[in-house]
Amino acid sequence: MRRICALLFALCMLVSCAYASVETEERRSPLSNKTLVRILENNGYKGWMLYQPGSRETDTNTSSKAFLRRIGIYPVVAENDGETHLVILRKKGGDWKFQLASDKAVSRDGFRMYDFSMDENISSESETLYIWFDYADAGDRRYSLELDLSDTYSSYFSLLELPGEDTDDGHIYRTIIMNYLRDFDFEVSYFGGAVRETVGVQAWRTHEFGIEDFSLAEMPLSLADLTKQAVVKNAPDGAGLYRYPSETGEPIAVLHEGEPANIVRLEYSDNWMIVYREGEVYYARSAVFE
Repeated sequence: MRRICALLFALCMLVSCAYASVETEERRSPLSNKTLVRILENNGYKGWMLYQPGSRETDTNTSSKAFLRRIGIYPVVAENDGETHLVILRKKGGDWKFQLASDKAVSRDGFRMYDFSMDENISSESETLYIWFDYADAGDRRYSLELDLSDTYSSYFSLLELPGEDTDDGHIYRTIIMNYLRDFDFEVSYFGGAVRETVGVQAWRTHEFGIEDFSLAEMPLSLADLTKQAVVKNAPDGAGLYRYPSETGEPIAVLHEGEPANIVRLEYSDNWMIVYREGEVYYARSAVFE
């Protein structure tokens, strides 16, 4: 009995230490600029926990007067009672003003934001700030969301780094690249850059990447999330699956008449469709699906 209790105690300690290691990983910096705090409190954020972006490479205080003189737009993360807002402040006539807030841009159930940072290496001529939001999910898998924040151009969320994977060929990096004017590129890169594959996707529904419209909760986290189910039609010889679009010759596999498939449209091509099957990406002619 004593041995069982000891084993249970050791197990509990391991679990608690693992949990604590995640919890103590919190790297976000409370907003220290009193002027910005007052602006936010006057716009409904009194009593909220306010965070400023940390610097990624130095110990720069990104809300200091010296740093703020160099930029014209500034992000803050506000949290209270389970809500997470992204707040954008803009400089007008030398004074900081509240511009907009989004309650959906940087929050998702099951995601815990543990870091909020920016590229602090900017000059007075910089027109875009690069902002990152780092998350861990319940399985401690890591995600990183990038916001390109500009005082001159349209600001938008530009990419989402997905959890990687270790294989015999090395580490695989997966990234969803978002374009302000269109939908997604799914990029898969192997460590060292020996292999890089990019799939341009035209989703079945429009996704918005601007701050006012973007929703992290609605963001697809894999190519499979963008597909819909269809069946092979009018193809007596079946639908050939190829490694690349516009390929001819012997297909890798064949889907037969009436067989279901998960498909999504290939960007820039009306004649070929992406087929997502058992975690792999193939291409087949669009006309064989309904």
